[in-house]
Amino acid sequence: MPTDSDKYNIKTVARCFQILDLASESSGPISIQDVCAALDTNSNMAFRLLASLQNSGYMSKDPYSGLYTLSLKTLKLSRSALQSQEIRKVTMPYLELLWNQFPKANVNMAVFYNGEVLMLDRIDTQSTPRTYFTPGRQLPFHCSALGKVLTSELGEEELDQLIKEKGLPKYTEKTITDPVAFKQELAKVRSEGVARDRNEFIDGDNCSAVPVRGRDGRVIAGISVSALTSNMSVEEIEGAIPRLKDTANRISYMMGFTTNPVL
Repeated sequence: MPTDSDKYNIKTVARCFQILDLASESSGPISIQDVCAALDTNSNMAFRLLASLQNSGYMSKDPYSGLYTLSLKTLKLSRSALQSQEIRKVTMPYLELLWNQFPKANVNMAVFYNGEVLMLDRIDTQSTPRTYFTPGRQLPFHCSALGKVLTSELGEEELDQLIKEKGLPKYTEKTITDPVAFKQELAKVRSEGVARDRNEFIDGDNCSAVPVRGRDGRVIAGISVSALTSNMSVEEIEGAIPRLKDTANRISYMMGFTTNPVL
């Protein structure tokens, strides 16, 4: 039975957004056939939808291959979305203070949105080489410290669904790929209040992350310090955890979490 929201749903507009989602999740350009399969529609409709997105400037068409990609105009939407996030405005001064204490590390902040771990902010190390993370980049939930801390308090059903949809792919020899072992890891994160990635996502890279909580006590973000072993040892990354937790407590307090307030 149709809901009230269905009365205001314009199918063509919804399909255009589906195409944008498809293009953003694809590793390369998309074709008319890709759109037909994803939207269960005919080639004429797929072409018209793609042409509309191209005319609006949100997709570009390669004149030789006939394939479509997202245009640079979509970056404006990404930038506006990032700038509108209140937590970024609150968090950045604290991240800068944290980075001043650990300039050899990268200081990061991420959120869990629509089943994805998304980086919102990063202050790069003074040392080189730099890693390749940028705001908006997606991280694996099972082998990154930020991913672990952001999914550590999900309900059992939601966590099982996430594992089913995303899987637990192997990135390094240290990556946890067994669901039971992963759930045990999350239990440890909840108990200790910190998540660790020790060469699980990238060989030679270590990271520690802690939760930021909102007014209702739920995890709304995670912050972390990470570094290549050539810049900081595992012991140094471990040693940064107390200061990392203190920073997260201060941010949480500013976001309205008043249990054990930190001034």
